[in-house]
Amino acid sequence: MPEDSTKRPKLGPTDATIDRAYALRVLPRRAFGAHKWGVGGLVIVAGAPGFAGAAILSALAAGRAGAGIMNVAAPRSLTGAVVVHVPEAATIPLPEGEAAGNRRALDLLEKKLEKSAALLVGPGLGEDESADALMGALFGGKAARARIGFGVGATATTGESGIEQGIAQDAGKPIAIDADALNWLAKQPEWTALLPKGAAVLTPHVGEMGRLLGKESADLIADPLATVRGAAKAWGQTVVFKYGYTAVSDGERTLVAEDAPASLATAGAGDVLAGTIGAFLAQGLAPLDAGALAVYVGMRAARRVEERVGTLGLVAGDLPLAIAEELAALEREAGDGA
Repeated sequence: MPEDSTKRPKLGPTDATIDRAYALRVLPRRAFGAHKWGVGGLVIVAGAPGFAGAAILSALAAGRAGAGIMNVAAPRSLTGAVVVHVPEAATIPLPEGEAAGNRRALDLLEKKLEKSAALLVGPGLGEDESADALMGALFGGKAARARIGFGVGATATTGESGIEQGIAQDAGKPIAIDADALNWLAKQPEWTALLPKGAAVLTPHVGEMGRLLGKESADLIADPLATVRGAAKAWGQTVVFKYGYTAVSDGERTLVAEDAPASLATAGAGDVLAGTIGAFLAQGLAPLDAGALAVYVGMRAARRVEERVGTLGLVAGDLPLAIAEELAALEREAGDGA
């Protein structure tokens, strides 16, 4: 690691710190008479056998960050666990190996996405053939949607690039893309053409960023702000680079976390961040604001939890409620809380 890896990165002329004033400015508000679908429906595609926790943590975080309704698309064997831990969420059972159910599952996913405001894809999804088929159905690509029974036949559309589009691009909703979904994209030729223009928030850590850019980790962390800025500009999307002082960029503006809690180096913290971003996208925040506000409240929530359990004792399951408490503090300061 660079010698100064623990120091704050030097901000450029278009960079800024994600501070409390910023968080107050972009904080979602609810109007009188608000309805659960109106304040933000979110579809979460997450989880695989052995990784139920990723789907659960992302859904818990989304609910605590204000998503009005969550529909969790996960393998059928995981839906019981999701319902037990997140009773507020509805589920979309995905088939596990049997092609006959794929078309029905995809139809349901499309219907829920059409009604929802945003999509989150990737936490704990795995990288097996089933996940590959599902990702192909969601994002398209050359013949990807025809794999393992997820074919869509005449309903498929082709984008400007000549690449077959998936249902995510067809829907045109903002998307948070995390973890295994990033790894899948990194393997696809011309993957940037598979995403709705300017509507995605990608959340790579150093390893995932390296795969997406084809670069070594040392080169990426030598100048994290240049890395995230360059990636966002090249891809035409918002990027959250999870390293040290997490930075969020859309290629024009780059926003940097004001703190870097070491307690967040724990399994599942990225799932919580992804769920929080998805919730803010569903509530209508622009991708840059959704990413930056999620970084801010996640950072503050970690410090809140540390007061009780210390740096070593924090686990990702502590964070969703603490995020809600941080949002409540912002609401009170803004004059909207009780």
